[in-house]
Amino acid sequence: VFFFISSVGFALLTLVLVVALIYIIKILRDIKYISQKAKNEADILSGELSELRQNVREQGAKLKYFTSFFNSVYKKSKKT
Repeated sequence: VFFFISSVGFALLTLVLVVALIYIIKILRDIKYISQKAKNEADILSGELSELRQNVREQGAKLKYFTSFFNSVYKKSKKT
């Protein structure tokens, strides 16, 4: 009787562990999918930020010349 009960218990425990492992594998696949998607989006964002940085540098140089021009005009008009 003991061996029969322990065999049934072991079989049930094995079945529960198999079901739990199936759910864990599904969860890990979802985590892998989410992390891959986050990595791809981070790569895209990195590229866009580098383009933005380049545009800011170019536009910043233009703005620098523009403000220096107006400062020089303002200083000349203030002297007169």
